[in-house]
Amino acid sequence: MRAGPLSDSEMIETLNEKFVNTWVLLRELPELISGAKGEMPSLVAQRMQQHYTDSVDILVLTPDAEVIMHQPESALPYKNPSQAYLTVLKHSVAAFEGRRTRVGKRSKLDENPISLGTALMEVLHVYGASSPDTPNDTVVKIDTTPFERGGMLHIEIQVGVGESAGTFELFHDDTELPSKEGADAALDGAWNVSPGSIGHIFHNFSRGRHFKLVATSADDQKANAFLVRVSVVPHY
Repeated sequence: MRAGPLSDSEMIETLNEKFVNTWVLLRELPELISGAKGEMPSLVAQRMQQHYTDSVDILVLTPDAEVIMHQPESALPYKNPSQAYLTVLKHSVAAFEGRRTRVGKRSKLDENPISLGTALMEVLHVYGASSPDTPNDTVVKIDTTPFERGGMLHIEIQVGVGESAGTFELFHDDTELPSKEGADAALDGAWNVSPGSIGHIFHNFSRGRHFKLVATSADDQKANAFLVRVSVVPHY
């Protein structure tokens, strides 16, 4: 970030004029949440923890700690990350100043924070409890063909509170799935996501195509539900 977007003069000017800037390490969140630094830092830290997805997360909050924008740094378009970052910052300012339309009279921005991603699909499914007629692997098909120039695929996986953890691997749709003992042909994945937790997969693709997300239970005899939210940050 410091060698890229944060070295841009317009970016620096925008951040200094419109925002109060800070950064927090993940390991510092528990202390802040406990209230060691006061009520407001505790609330801000709670918001950071709730929206955590990646090693570098960018969040914009109102003075009341309402989340306006959430953008994982790894999902910024690689061709022009500075311009993309500046775009979401400007959108955040517009939202705070009341120029963004909210859905519903009681809708809050933090229920639908600004990001560069375009929502693609949301699927609720189940993995595990295999039998001869029901294989352990559950497959979710993902179609990114509308994004002809490619983009950054972001898959958020929320695992249910059942007994079994899950592993989630992304493949090209025409890839034959390897056996348990075979070579790993996965493009990316989120492995051993524990019950009640959220996993994330980020995958950069150069052209629109079909993918499949394969979910596998850590215990063949135990099932669990999972919710998949898929979005794409298109290449410009």
